[in-house]
Amino acid sequence: MNPIRKHTSTMFASRGCDIDEALVYANDVITAMPTEVQAHAMTALMVFVNTAANAFDQARGPSPEKLIVVDLIRNEIENWASSNFDSRVESWVEDNLDISEKIQDHYNDNVDIDNSIVEWMNEYLESHVSDAINNIELVVRAR
Repeated sequence: MNPIRKHTSTMFASRGCDIDEALVYANDVITAMPTEVQAHAMTALMVFVNTAANAFDQARGPSPEKLIVVDLIRNEIENWASSNFDSRVESWVEDNLDISEKIQDHYNDNVDIDNSIVEWMNEYLESHVSDAINNIELVVRAR
């Protein structure tokens, strides 16, 4: 199917299938226009030519060479994926992602656990002891 056909009109001439001749004619028409509109007209013409070329390539579909390459790639991916894919992923994870060791390394390098516990206890006790002292109600009864 020709994606450009629906935009044609019998009201205008054609250059048959000679695209080069059609571009020469369009360029002659544009050059005859006032200078201030020539750039706009040339831009519009070239946008159309680029789009038509893309549509033509798309309408032809992929080349036989591309189809062969796509099939080869697809087959290689299927072969690789079907040959113990799970064990390969598991093996890679075991070799590269020892999470517990990485967490321990991080804490060893960045956190002094003993100091952190002492600081927390001091802050916790200070705030709670002072709250407790402030909330003590002393009642003295004398007889």
